[in-house]
Amino acid sequence: MRNFNIGTVTGIPVRLNVTFVLFLPALAWLISRPAQLSLYADVVGRVSPRTVDVAALQAGRTPLAVGVVGAVGLFVGVLLHELGHSWTARRYDVTITSITLWIFGGMARMDDLPEDWNVEFYVALAGPATSLLLAAGCYGLLFVVPADPVVVFLVGWLAVVNVSLAVFNMLPAFPMDGGRVLRALLARSRPYAEATRTAATAGKGTAILLALAAVVSFAPVVLLVAMFVYVAAGAESRAAVLRELLGGMTVRELMSTDVRTVTPDATVEEFLDRVAAGRATAHPVMDRGTVTGLVTPAAARAVPLGERAGRTVADVMDGAPPSVAPTDDAFEALRAMSGATNDRVLVVEDGRFVGQVTNEDLLDAIEVLQGIDPEQNVEVPDGYA
Repeated sequence: MRNFNIGTVTGIPVRLNVTFVLFLPALAWLISRPAQLSLYADVVGRVSPRTVDVAALQAGRTPLAVGVVGAVGLFVGVLLHELGHSWTARRYDVTITSITLWIFGGMARMDDLPEDWNVEFYVALAGPATSLLLAAGCYGLLFVVPADPVVVFLVGWLAVVNVSLAVFNMLPAFPMDGGRVLRALLARSRPYAEATRTAATAGKGTAILLALAAVVSFAPVVLLVAMFVYVAAGAESRAAVLRELLGGMTVRELMSTDVRTVTPDATVEEFLDRVAAGRATAHPVMDRGTVTGLVTPAAARAVPLGERAGRTVADVMDGAPPSVAPTDDAFEALRAMSGATNDRVLVVEDGRFVGQVTNEDLLDAIEVLQGIDPEQNVEVPDGYA
């Protein structure tokens, strides 16, 4: 799904997924409902040194304002949670490529997930710790903010919701932080892949319990979260198996060097004639020694017949796929491909295009090594929630 760049924080790109953009107004509306305001006011009143006047919260357009500010405050809390992961990861020389906020929270995307148990342990704990520090700060503000019921409610609500964010993320299930903490602790005394499988099993159990609780309490949102957690646990386990399986294999061993390229000024008609004579499903677009894009037969055939002689490959090509080096680990090619929208990565050595690795190349290698179904689409988790 599409992401929108909204800026950078300490050099880390921050993106909003379209699901989050759609969810934020819905969250503001939910917070502003009279029943929800009463429920939240009761919770805040139990922890706040000041009273909360529910009637004042429900007067006029105040509920809408409270809902908007509360939703934005949650957005800031989730962002700070992810920055907690990111800043800690940087201390261990782990590169953060972006932070994406989506309907289930946030994800800090990393160039390489740490396999040292102590690094993963501290990076995973940093997010919930940041949320608890933010909650403590909001609670402290309750003693000094003006006695305005709206201000007291919002500050108290942010304290409560950040504690909830920390607690929820410590559930022992991927991709939540608790699942990574559990794996880190298990990895102290056992192989990383085995620790991942055990943690993933615990995550699936947690998801089943969440689903049962959702059915009993008629909570469809919780049921959706449980389904997501169950699927994510399986994906994490498969990724660990593949990482172990592909360990020691380099991109050079997998890549194809006899790759047919096409120039950007070739006509669509010429490209389709070339495709008809060969077996390639897509061609890298080469311009003066550099791959500038990727063109597929489907994109070329979408051009009307009468226009194919006058339109060029540059008009219909997609952006260039991600690139890896021949000496990179084969798993890095898989990770790069999982984060892209196409089925291949380029292999670049000393600035020169020397080959490519396709999804088919990787699946064939996996099938040979362990007999995994070659038709299975493999997704690789690469971040912290």
